[in-house]
Amino acid sequence: MNIDTKDISFIIQGELKSEIYQQTTKNIRLFFPDAEIVLVSYTGTDTTGLDYDQCALIEDPGFYYYSNTKKSKINNINRQIKTTLNGLKIATRKYAFKLRSDFVINGSDFIKYFNKFSESDPKYKIFEKKILASVFFSRDPRTKESPFPFHPSDIAFFGLRKDLLNLFDIPLMPKEEAHYYQFKKALMCRYLPEQYLWINCLRNNGKYIQCDHQRDCNDHIVEDTERYIVSNFIYLEYEQYNLIPPKKLRLFSENDFNNVITHVEWQKLYKKYVNYLHEVPEIDVSRNKIDRKLKWAKKRKKLAKYLVTLIPLSIVRRNFRSKLTKYLLKDFQM
Repeated sequence: MNIDTKDISFIIQGELKSEIYQQTTKNIRLFFPDAEIVLVSYTGTDTTGLDYDQCALIEDPGFYYYSNTKKSKINNINRQIKTTLNGLKIATRKYAFKLRSDFVINGSDFIKYFNKFSESDPKYKIFEKKILASVFFSRDPRTKESPFPFHPSDIAFFGLRKDLLNLFDIPLMPKEEAHYYQFKKALMCRYLPEQYLWINCLRNNGKYIQCDHQRDCNDHIVEDTERYIVSNFIYLEYEQYNLIPPKKLRLFSENDFNNVITHVEWQKLYKKYVNYLHEVPEIDVSRNKIDRKLKWAKKRKKLAKYLVTLIPLSIVRRNFRSKLTKYLLKDFQM
């Protein structure tokens, strides 16, 4: 399917890092010379000398924390909804590419995937065309350790602008959902950002979703998750998507790569639910790479555990083990 570059709006959203933004826009002008660049950031952001066609600076809606524990990560879902939605509303082209401001795009090959897996189950389809999403970090609800249902990655989306508007035109997360249920000893947010976005979009489109919180998972919810995913998204690896992520999103010390759904694994679901004749590649290069890296990461963690046994004080051991593990894995990445 041929898509003219003049029909694409690139929505670059989030806190602005000018050096990354400049590289991204330079590449967009190179690979998509007639595309529209839409910058959406926060009031007070200095946009002097930056390349864009449309710009919106909005009031920062603020954030929550993932839990009430110390050192909890920031949940930016409301920032993402508000910036992306504002960008989509002022964009003028038929197609839209929503991109986090800390990513660089380095090609146009992703377009060939847009109409490649076109079949869907009408009962589960809500978009006119499927939206391209990233493998990292779309979660597999069948994993025992972290069974997160309805969790497509929100790093980048490409599709019809009206479909992305459908996805992001949802209410902001209310305060009462920030620390909603107890998991172990912590109060957790009801949904992870990706779940909040997708579940609320489905409900806006009249779908009955029985998932009450981020780990609410059973056989019915798992099957629903998979059926909705293959009928509305196509999962692509970074290289297929022409995305260069920040280093922190490649590090094994910072991210869980074990329970992502790879492009080949997504194809298996596509074959299972909507196109029984689809031929799935026999070799899953990405899964093999993840498994191999996880094996080596496990060995390095064992090494750290062994080395700290030489330290006599238990409090010192615990602190040093954590630091040593991070050090041994600091350059261990996808």
